[in-house]
Amino acid sequence: MPKLALYSELASYYDRIYWWKDYAQEVDFLLKVLHRYGVRGKRILEVACGTGNHTRLLAATGYRVTGVDVSDDMLAIARRKVGGRATFVRGEMRNLGQVVEGTYDAAICLFSAISYNLSMSDLKRTLRGLFDHTRKGGVTVFDTHFTKKGFLDGYRGEDIFDEGEAMGARLSLSRRRGKIGEITFSYLIKDGPKVILLRDDVHRLGLFDLQDFRKAMREVGFGRIAVYVDWKFARDRKQNEPRDHIFVGRKPS
Repeated sequence: MPKLALYSELASYYDRIYWWKDYAQEVDFLLKVLHRYGVRGKRILEVACGTGNHTRLLAATGYRVTGVDVSDDMLAIARRKVGGRATFVRGEMRNLGQVVEGTYDAAICLFSAISYNLSMSDLKRTLRGLFDHTRKGGVTVFDTHFTKKGFLDGYRGEDIFDEGEAMGARLSLSRRRGKIGEITFSYLIKDGPKVILLRDDVHRLGLFDLQDFRKAMREVGFGRIAVYVDWKFARDRKQNEPRDHIFVGRKPS
């Protein structure tokens, strides 16, 4: 994956940009999933852990988390945030076997990180790694906000934060390029005397429909597969609007 400003030189502003994200709601749903699927162990592999917001909440409830991320800058923040309550390693989601050993009671990949797989072969490679590092009877959980039908071509968005000394704005423009969704971010940040103006931070996302994800999950070996919507035990029949889709796959015993 190419180096993206959001995860490198702007990593220290990441949590401020996403101040609105409800990590607690997502972790609460995840814990309910683990309970519903009978996962009693406490070891979780978190792929694309970012700055450790899910990690911190999971660790606070007694889970032993190994967080993997491709960005050294994001991992540095996660280590400061979570401390010794979790283990963090640098690695790429398509090559988990190079940095992770053994199996876990659950593997997770959240905040639409799975969508950085641009092709079906890359998606299956990532899912294979998650499958391989999930113990028999355990579950893998991942989510995405970006599907083939739900991606909004031409959508313009903005995120604003104001924390006194530090304030900033991020503008976004979404474009569909065949099977790829491109979101171009531009940032203006004032942090004390420092001013940051950064344009054209382009994030490329693979656009798959729910059937594509299900097919890839089946082909790598997952048994029971379910898809939920917006961090609730609900199903999406229309698939034609942007929503968070949460995929759960059990590894056969």
